[in-house]
Amino acid sequence: MKIGIIMLAAGNSRRFGSNKLLYEIQGKPMFCYILDTLYDVQKNWEQLPGEPESCLEVSVVTQYDFIAEQAEKYGFRVYNNPAPERGISSSVRIGLEANQEADAALFCVADQPWLSGQTIGGLIHACIRGEKGIVCVSDGTHMGNPCIFRKKYFGELGLLNGDKGGKKVVLSHSDDVEIYQVAADQELLDIDYKV
Repeated sequence: MKIGIIMLAAGNSRRFGSNKLLYEIQGKPMFCYILDTLYDVQKNWEQLPGEPESCLEVSVVTQYDFIAEQAEKYGFRVYNNPAPERGISSSVRIGLEANQEADAALFCVADQPWLSGQTIGGLIHACIRGEKGIVCVSDGTHMGNPCIFRKKYFGELGLLNGDKGGKKVVLSHSDDVEIYQVAADQELLDIDYKV
């Protein structure tokens, strides 16, 4: 099974007041936390219990040269979003177009610096082992990112418009959704304002 991991990092950070992805948390730009985590998950995938014949491929969708340069250092594929003002759906489409051969696509955002590799790996295993077409993380109260969709939902995801992500597809197919519980609520915290 081929899993395309798509990191969405093209937003304009309107509420934040500046490019929040470059905002430093404990001396490191916010987006680097997710890059590090994805690199570790991909590198150690063979050592995780699961399906050895499955493979992970990471793509980063961004409008920022600095993020693109850093992602390329990890060996990730990078795709430019030339029109990020069209909302997150534009990045979703770019990521999907680059992963048409994948059996499933996992979308993560670049403003969740505390998201763990254990959660990403667990989400992938839940998709591989389970029968549901969608697997989403939850803190027990709310669903959030990341979320993984099997290929049968690529068409619907590609039809999203504006600043609408996969949540619309999730809500439309609630009977085909598996929930993966995160170890710590902080993992799902995304940063919209300076801390």
